Amino acid sequence: MKAMKKLPLWMGLTGLCFFLSGCEDYLAEKPSSSLAIPSSVRDFQALIDYQARMNEYYPESGDIAADYYYLTETDWGARSDHARDTYVWKADVDSEQDWAVCYEKIFYANVVLEGIDDALLDGLGEPDRQQAKGAALFIRGWTYYHLSQLFVPQYRRDEESSGYGLPLRFTPDINAPTERSTVGDTYRQIEADLKQAAQLLPERAALATRPSKAAAYAALARLYLTMGRYDDALEASDSCLAIQSELMDYNTLDANQANSFAELNPEVIFNAMLSGLSGVHAAARARVDTVLYSSYDEDDLRRYLFFDTRADGSLQFKGSYYGNIHSVFAGLAVDEVYLIKAESLIRTRRREDGVRILDELLARRWQTGTYVARQVATDEQALRMVLEEREKELVFRGGIRWSDLRRLNAAGFLVTTLKRTLGGVDYLLEANDPRYTFLIPSSVIGQNNIVQNLR
Repeated sequence: MKAMKKLPLWMGLTGLCFFLSGCEDYLAEKPSSSLAIPSSVRDFQALIDYQARMNEYYPESGDIAADYYYLTETDWGARSDHARDTYVWKADVDSEQDWAVCYEKIFYANVVLEGIDDALLDGLGEPDRQQAKGAALFIRGWTYYHLSQLFVPQYRRDEESSGYGLPLRFTPDINAPTERSTVGDTYRQIEADLKQAAQLLPERAALATRPSKAAAYAALARLYLTMGRYDDALEASDSCLAIQSELMDYNTLDANQANSFAELNPEVIFNAMLSGLSGVHAAARARVDTVLYSSYDEDDLRRYLFFDTRADGSLQFKGSYYGNIHSVFAGLAVDEVYLIKAESLIRTRRREDGVRILDELLARRWQTGTYVARQVATDEQALRMVLEEREKELVFRGGIRWSDLRRLNAAGFLVTTLKRTLGGVDYLLEANDPRYTFLIPSSVIGQNNIVQNLR
């Protein structure tokens, strides 16, 4: 126990600076040799259970740039340079913080993966070793996925050989070379990590703060949807729902609560939180897009459970699955998996089955007795409907809307031009603009021989 009390200090010394300054000058002073180094399975499990790093601080740049909310000019002006520039899609915005916190998670995961096979059991069993290893693989793959949605161009099968993939780290050695992989290699690594995690993890974790087999399948379903591999997305979503499929009936919830949902509610598969360091999405600042709000029917309970009206008539979000109005949920939940399954069925020409899955979800979102099963005549109508419901159900979910904008624009379906207006000036982000891919931080480019993203 004495050693583990020292572990957070060791993690602090080796964490956020990793990759922020490239690799060579990562620490002017190495951690003291007297600090504890993990040696047992219990140590490594404690490292991967470190919630302040593994469950929090998922990247927020895509959500700052997304279209489900807006800021007043006063609130925008009070934010950091990075937040202001990201909000208006400035071409040279430097998302150094998101890069750093993600590679910090990957660093920790690699520490576990490098040492877990030889770690002392110290009273635990081999299943505990496999669970810790599976959790580290999940964290690495899940984090690479989040990075890919910011710093790698939208996946296209005919551009897999493009050299604009992520630097893939497989060792905690800070002096290992830093090179960009291909786009194809990046996505294959994410898939490999998550598939191996699914083999090693228990079906469900004791708490959703830990990765599980269900979480790995849910993450794979999201990955495959992003890649346009709809048969695989369907298979992964089915595998997840075979383990965890409970949907809350929103009729049982109290819309008068300050936050409508408890933390670790029954739909949460893996609990995670958006970084929030910018303060952009705080309930006191982020105002809900009015067009989006008007799309909710009067009998749709999400209209009341997700939103509150401010004194000035604007709307704030109060429906975070993270359990409070100040934190944006960035994890995995059953409702998202239902929507992935519905979309995948429709895209693989099983329209009636896809609409039926959507009905199962929406019947638990509307006031009892008011929901009427959807009727659509064409695959295109069904697809448009499920995508519209996806936007409404998964509003203020970290990473999802930005990823959806990228993939739908690339596919040429529901193409969207984003617009902000501040001080009488209009800012636009056209579909498929290179700014949908953020620049690699200048500090990383400056200290490593890697190519920058296009502008």
